Amino acid sequence: MSALLAIRDLAKRHGAHTVFEGVNFSLAPGERRAVLGASGAGKSTLLRLIAGLDAPNAGTIERAPGLRIGMVFQDLALWPNLTALENVTLALPDLPRAERRATAQAALDSCHVGELTNRRPGTLSIGQQQRVALARAIVAQPSLLLLDEPFSSLDLALKAELLAEVRAQSEARSTAVILVTHDPCEARALCPAALVLEDARIIASGPWDTLATHRGSRLLAAWRSAENGPG
Repeated sequence: MSALLAIRDLAKRHGAHTVFEGVNFSLAPGERRAVLGASGAGKSTLLRLIAGLDAPNAGTIERAPGLRIGMVFQDLALWPNLTALENVTLALPDLPRAERRATAQAALDSCHVGELTNRRPGTLSIGQQQRVALARAIVAQPSLLLLDEPFSSLDLALKAELLAEVRAQSEARSTAVILVTHDPCEARALCPAALVLEDARIIASGPWDTLATHRGSRLLAAWRSAENGPG
């Protein structure tokens, strides 16, 4: 399989409620793609299926052989009783202790929080916590990085800084990225293309110039109105 990830006719239901169905898309190595949708559209559910944390009711997810996945959760999921370094080393269970610590330290350094090695999450700012969570996600050199709205609570300046950091890390490591968000502006800052989940299906997909002309999405209509005025 030349694609890093290929999703075919994916469906997920919770009881009688259909979260989404008929989801199809693929992701190439190094590609960055956003998944846009309002709250409750199924974005996080889709990410959990890709990560293997949940199972679909129908369809398939084909992963390239040897695919390694890193994930930054919406709530970051840092262990409060562990230091920044210890949180990152959790992603390296199979390495000898000394190598595990050195590799984790290098990941913290690359995310510009290397000086916070011995600090616990509760003593860090939200931006610093975000960087520690990113370091943990990239430390094992994943070929696919999943981002579940980790930047939604940040102010605009810090959000822009961290999105630029993720983009730099992706480009430096040729890491593919899937960003889940409800904010097209945030998505556009990181990803050259996006797909839109609305009404339990993908209603639009493609690069931003294509999405800008799409007339069937409430979310994209609101984005166009905010950026360009009603139209």
